[in-house]
Amino acid sequence: MKKSIFTFIILALGIVMASCQENKNNDSAKAYAFNDEHWQIENTDGSSDSITIVPYQGRQSLALNPGQKAYLKSGTFKNFILEFYCNGQTPGLGFRVHDKKNYDYLYLRTFMSGKRDAIQYLPIHNGSLPWQLYNYPLYEGNATYPRREVATLPLSMEKELVGGKASDDLLTALKKAGVLFSEESFVDVPDGSPAYIYDPQSANALIFEKGGEGFAFLDVRTWIRIKVAVMEEKMSVYVDDMETPSFVVENLKRDPQAGGISLYSDFGNVYYSNFSITETKVQNTISPENNGKHISPNYLTEWRMSEMFIKDSVNFGQQVDSILKQRERFKTVEADMDGLINISRFYDDMDKTVVLTSRIVADASKEVILNFDYADHLVIFLNSEILFDEGMSFRPPPEKGTEGRVFVDDEQVTLKLSKGTNDLVFLLSGDNRQKFNWGYIAKLEDLSGISLK
Repeated sequence: MKKSIFTFIILALGIVMASCQENKNNDSAKAYAFNDEHWQIENTDGSSDSITIVPYQGRQSLALNPGQKAYLKSGTFKNFILEFYCNGQTPGLGFRVHDKKNYDYLYLRTFMSGKRDAIQYLPIHNGSLPWQLYNYPLYEGNATYPRREVATLPLSMEKELVGGKASDDLLTALKKAGVLFSEESFVDVPDGSPAYIYDPQSANALIFEKGGEGFAFLDVRTWIRIKVAVMEEKMSVYVDDMETPSFVVENLKRDPQAGGISLYSDFGNVYYSNFSITETKVQNTISPENNGKHISPNYLTEWRMSEMFIKDSVNFGQQVDSILKQRERFKTVEADMDGLINISRFYDDMDKTVVLTSRIVADASKEVILNFDYADHLVIFLNSEILFDEGMSFRPPPEKGTEGRVFVDDEQVTLKLSKGTNDLVFLLSGDNRQKFNWGYIAKLEDLSGISLK
């Protein structure tokens, strides 16, 4: 993960549709004007606020300040087509909202236009925003967003467009082009992400790209037309092109139950306009042979999990031994259909730790590779021996991982199994920095002579 302000700006910041078809006799779209009758505004601290309607780039718009949310007051929706326009750095949509900490969430990383993580879907459990656990290609996708060109600087400015504090020459050139940045501004040119200039004083940011005529400075804050079609376990997201989806999630992770609708602004001001919902009906045509997805048996999918506790960072080995003596208090948890264990499904305190156990039965002494990945800190024991003790890398090497995301093949250890039952124990701590991620995924390379229980 790249530890730059850009990361914080952009972060935090099929199955059923193939078996279900939209009824063509749906009711027409219902518009929900942005007023007190339909919407309520909530601040970051949970307090209510008044609705702010402003003209913005040619549209009468709902304006949300950073961290604000807008909740639709009435109606619950299970299967629907939702349309709106949005404008900002990280517009967000909550749907099937059960309560303020449990819902399905979609947000746009407008800075990442054309990248494979330009759109993010997340299941929100207990307020966690687990963007590291749910990643491409299933839960992040590509999209091309419109951008406004606000300035062009000559190619001779290239020496000024390097990482670090923005030079006086760069600030002066931008000012002459009609764009103001303060002396606190800096330039970042991260690998694999757009280069940009950022002003912490005004929270203004512009991407810049090199072209044949010079460097174009682009503002992502322009109107984007969005359509979101949700039917049972599938979601299709349309960006500007209302005929072809940019992003499809075949397997929404939360139960497909009717719920509320909410709008979010995570970074910078976000504006919304022309919001409407069309409720839809589906016809079930599921065939038994196509009902569901089957995960590879190599994944460790069933675990016994302790209650959460505060980890003793010095004597955690003795702490684990003590907790394992209370196995009767553990509960069984199962991975989802991707093999992922998301602890925030069960617990809500990212400052805490849990112990998880899985038993591996071998027909003889042998070695097997365990592939895994995790967030945020993991200790692995096999038969009381520590095999692994690390926290998630925020700057993984090129051959390992991408920006802190969790992929099963990112880490591996060799398990030296004894004949008979072997105790595999994970000591997993939550993400107490961002309060977002707490989970893992694990599988064995070879099951020859091995059974899992």
